[in-house]
Amino acid sequence: MKLLKTLPFLLMALPASAIDSDEVTEAIDQIIYDDLPTGTDIAIMVYDLTSDTTLYAYREKVLCRPASVLKVVTSATALASLGPDYTFDTTLRTKADVTADSVLTGDLYLVGGLDPALMEQDLKKMISDLKAAGINRIKGTLYADISIMDSVYWGSGWCWDDSPASFQPYISPLMVHEGYVGIQVTPTTKGQAPEVSLYPSNRLIRVINDARTQDNSLGPLTITRDWLHNDNTIIVQGNCKRKQSTDLSVVGTADLTFALFREYLDDAGIKYDRFSWGTCPVMAKTITKVSHGLPMVMKEALKESNNLYAECMFLQTGRLRQPNGITFKEASKYIDSFVSRKFGMSSSEYNIVDGCGLSMYDFVSPKFMVDMLSLIYRDEKLFPLFYRSLPISGVDGTLKTRLNDKATLNKVHAKTGSVTGACTLAGYIRTADGRDLAFCIMNEGAVKMAPSRKIQDMICEVLCSLED
Repeated sequence: MKLLKTLPFLLMALPASAIDSDEVTEAIDQIIYDDLPTGTDIAIMVYDLTSDTTLYAYREKVLCRPASVLKVVTSATALASLGPDYTFDTTLRTKADVTADSVLTGDLYLVGGLDPALMEQDLKKMISDLKAAGINRIKGTLYADISIMDSVYWGSGWCWDDSPASFQPYISPLMVHEGYVGIQVTPTTKGQAPEVSLYPSNRLIRVINDARTQDNSLGPLTITRDWLHNDNTIIVQGNCKRKQSTDLSVVGTADLTFALFREYLDDAGIKYDRFSWGTCPVMAKTITKVSHGLPMVMKEALKESNNLYAECMFLQTGRLRQPNGITFKEASKYIDSFVSRKFGMSSSEYNIVDGCGLSMYDFVSPKFMVDMLSLIYRDEKLFPLFYRSLPISGVDGTLKTRLNDKATLNKVHAKTGSVTGACTLAGYIRTADGRDLAFCIMNEGAVKMAPSRKIQDMICEVLCSLED
């Protein structure tokens, strides 16, 4: 592509409805020349899915950091490989029988299945099902089984100092409340300690409350935990002027989940002899389970850019290589095998080590992304489900407040991505004349997101207005 330097009024001179295929290149060139922020670069590919031709390409094979646009790859791979009926299950299992006096004589296992949507009400439902099965006493050990996954809780290349942000959870097979707790601090009487509450409330996490209500001699209110030492103690300090809240990741998400399960058992009056960690016997039978389907998990990952949901899909694909040993490494290898089968590409042409794009080591090209978008577009069974899960311009998800004028509203279904140094957008566009486009725009060196998003939106406006 040759960047234009002599078309300063091109977009102004061309009404949106008058832009045709021949003028697209000139229009996008001019946007890049006029609006690309100093010190940044851009890579773009636009493919006309209706006519099966490349509409626009610039540096389309250059490897860039995808940020959360990588969730498109993760979701498409999971949907195509695991299938739309796949479920993320948490189960209660045992080899024992229930006696006439409502006693389960033997051990009970709470088995984690890496379900990102597991919530407190799910744990309570399982306990309700225990009661319904006639179990009021467990004469044995209550076990938590997290053996499906190794102990590596973060993806390779994740930034350690992003902890304790809730967007970077400590991943485990038993992970309630998306791996974080909510903390709310409410002022009380002036000079007194404010009220601190946790959600979900629990007896595991300790709170140190050194804050004071309406004490101007103190600095601003801070709510954190001792993340540097991987400690779950919540520390509240400073001046509490008004109600404030935040979400913090939990170290040892399985510990919190197991602790809550035991609390809920106590509340239900179900006794047990002891508790521990262990591996459920293969021949154990399922008493009850809670499940969440892949379509729901995928939608949350794409619409709301939920990192945890994306990583759980990514790690589940690794089970297709090692059914009983989930690891980031095996999931990465599965992505490599999937891409090799579908596109004949070598892993030297990209690098994917996690499922959500947090890693500093993820690199893909716009062409890679467009190939993936094209692949899922051609699958008549899977595409409608995938398409509906993407954010919609001016309507929902991370595009709710973008591209919301008449020319673009509801015409862009795409995934956003942003980390320091990268701002990305990839998905589908429906043109003014009814054609379907797959596109990917990757801005490199983007420290401030707004200028890069402006360019992306301008390019989408040109594409939405396309008429032949």
